[in-house]
Order: sequence, then C-alpha cells, then structure tokens
Amino acid sequence: MAYITLRVLHGADRGKVYDHLPTPVTIGREEGNSIQLNDERISRYHLKLQHDHDKIVLTDLESTNGTKVNGEDIQVRILRDGDMILLGRSLLLVGSHSDIDRRIAQIAAKQPIDEAKAREMRERLQRLDAQHSDVVADMGDFRPPLLPGSPPPLPERLSPAQSAELSELLDYVQAVLREATEGVVMRPGSERVEIDFAHWQAVLDLQARLAELLRTISEPHG
Repeated sequence: MAYITLRVLHGADRGKVYDHLPTPVTIGREEGNSIQLNDERISRYHLKLQHDHDKIVLTDLESTNGTKVNGEDIQVRILRDGDMILLGRSLLLVGSHSDIDRRIAQIAAKQPIDEAKAREMRERLQRLDAQHSDVVADMGDFRPPLLPGSPPPLPERLSPAQSAELSELLDYVQAVLREATEGVVMRPGSERVEIDFAHWQAVLDLQARLAELLRTISEPHG
C-alpha cells in the first residue's frame, strides 16, 4: 500500500489538506469517494489514484469534463510529488512540503554543476529513504532558498473591516497565481515547466504591485 497527500489550491474546497491517504483513492462529488469535492463541474466519480509497481497512477474515470495533469489533458498518468491535478474548477497539488522537498533534492542531485555536492546529496537521500526522515530538516542546505521557512503568522486582533480588507488582498493574489498556474505545462519526462508570456507577465506585475504596496506600508505617514 502507498500513501499520497493532496492539497487543494483552488476551488470551493481551497485550503483543505488530505494528508497521507492510503491508496486507492477516488475523487468526485459523491459521498462514497475518498475525497468529496464541492464542485459541480466534477463528475460523481471523477478519477482514481492507485499504487502499481511503486508508482502512483491517476486514471480518469470517463469524467464529463476531463482531467488535466500539469496542464495537459490525460486519461492515464503516473503522478509525482509536485504535480498539479485540475478537475472541474479545483486544482490539487500532489505531495506534502517534505515530499516536494525530496523531489527537488533528487532533481538537484542529477545536476552536473558540482559532482561532489551531487554525490553527497545522493548519499544523504539514500540515508533519508532508509530512515524515513524529514527532508525539510535534513535537506534544507541543498534546496535552493526560494521560500526559506514557513510563512509568517497572520496579524492578530484585526477588526472585521481589516479582516475583510486582508481577505480581499489575499484573494487578489490567489486569483493571479491561479490563472498563472493553470496555464503551466510540464511535459512528460521533463523536470521543467513551461508558462506562456502573458501569464508570466501577470506574475511579474503582481510582484511589482506587492513591492509598491510593501513600500507604501513601510513609509511613515505624513
């Protein structure tokens, strides 16, 4: 038996985490599924995840609106940590933080930039696999420092109006990122993702707007 973690990025069930589920797993809008999603564009029994030959295999159960993995329409696909599953209006991310860290480290270990470091990383990955250790703690020095640590806590004691304003701001950020990630394509057998120019520029524009907002907040009021 294999286990899988799924995190809902977009859709009515946004923010839910289905952690360490034993396979097989079915996803749909009916109660009999392992994961029931509140999405009218999802079929009653939409897709199935099962373990076969040390792989997690996704099979679309002849759903009405189909399933995409990493931006491509699929019927059957082997899943890997970090993959994105789009069904209906719901976008799921495969893997926990540790699972995805492990995959990042495995990909980095294949890079020929520094063979000594790559060899050390491969040895540590083997030890971690044997010990079932946590990659976040043990492989942190190998992972590129894109997002160090956990996100900061939300501010406390917000008024209802402030909570609503913060929610609107985060919803805007989430909407821009949703549009960009739904346009991403990852070809089978590749470790790189492709994003079209318009979506890439939307992400850069979001970064610029956030930079302006942060500067405005940090400046003393006149």
